[in-house]
Amino acid sequence: MNWDIFEPFRQTQGQWNFCLLVPFGLLGVVATRRPGLVAGFSLLLPAAIETTQALAPIGRACDTSDFVANGAGGLAGTALGALVIVFLRGTPLPRGTARKGLIATGIATALMGAVLYASADLVVMNHTVAPPATSAQKAAIDQRLRDAFGGAYRVTGYSVTTTGFEDAATVTAYFGNGMAELSWPDQWDFTVQIMSATDEPSGAFSVPGAAAGAAAAKRPVGDKEAVLIARAYADRFAPWGTRNAKVEVARPDDGGLPGWVVSWRRYEGEVVLPHRFDVRIDEEGRVSELTERKVADPQLPPVRVTEGEAWKTFAKSFPERADAIEEKPDPTLSAQFRDGEWRVDWLLVATTSTGSLEAAVDATDGSIHDPAEIPLARNSEVP
Repeated sequence: MNWDIFEPFRQTQGQWNFCLLVPFGLLGVVATRRPGLVAGFSLLLPAAIETTQALAPIGRACDTSDFVANGAGGLAGTALGALVIVFLRGTPLPRGTARKGLIATGIATALMGAVLYASADLVVMNHTVAPPATSAQKAAIDQRLRDAFGGAYRVTGYSVTTTGFEDAATVTAYFGNGMAELSWPDQWDFTVQIMSATDEPSGAFSVPGAAAGAAAAKRPVGDKEAVLIARAYADRFAPWGTRNAKVEVARPDDGGLPGWVVSWRRYEGEVVLPHRFDVRIDEEGRVSELTERKVADPQLPPVRVTEGEAWKTFAKSFPERADAIEEKPDPTLSAQFRDGEWRVDWLLVATTSTGSLEAAVDATDGSIHDPAEIPLARNSEVP
């Protein structure tokens, strides 16, 4: 269900959907001389099409935008037909037949509505077609990209992805062999992915002075060299991300390109604060991925739930799987933004022979969030 009822008329597909039923309404009125009956059929037909798409296993989705465009086209054709018959002679469809047709239309509409309500999942959204990037969105992501790489990349295109009923969206900028994403409207989260290539400036980013200077001899051969290159990048382009933060380095096994992920984390006691800055260094000593989160350290609620209490709550969420738990790694206390406010969660993971159980337990009120069972196939490589 799309709240933006005018969206289809701003898109090519919606405009064609509108035109599609104009002849139906026009010719229907000319044939029957009953505009009321044809108007009912003009709404029934797109409703039947969308109901079929929602319930039949044909790989299609039901969208109110299509119904609005089709229905508006049918009604427009009906209005045009009503004008045409003023100047034409003909015998109208018998009044009794038209009345029966309208009654049948009403019954069919009610039945389709009941079936949809009982069988289909309703998803409410602000938009079903991504709107074009605004000038403000383009300027914001352009500036973040310049700040991150000193103007080394030129943007060639933009897109916007909405995330549902809320106004939140993701703005994407495309350049060469890479892409950047910026959360909107908060502009907190900024990520960049660059495919490695030998031809600059399309390839991963070479940190000025790092490859030939003290940061690394030529290319990283271990964690230490990767951290030195990441520090050289951060000192030049993102000094805000490393202040009063602890550096961590890892060689991730996430299916991406080989390399090192260097992260800077801040803590309030044992609570991990919102991450600020991660950079991925490839085996050539260049920046291939970047994650930034420009958010001030939040005021956090007190931790009242112990680790033991959190595990008890966790077990209650998986009553049929609790006995299958093989290992429980140490949980993490982490600041999380949920429902418009900052909370502290125990992030719990328990492994079983068939996968893992995951959930977050609020460390203040003990409520549990996002419990999930992850099959083993999603956590291991397939040979």
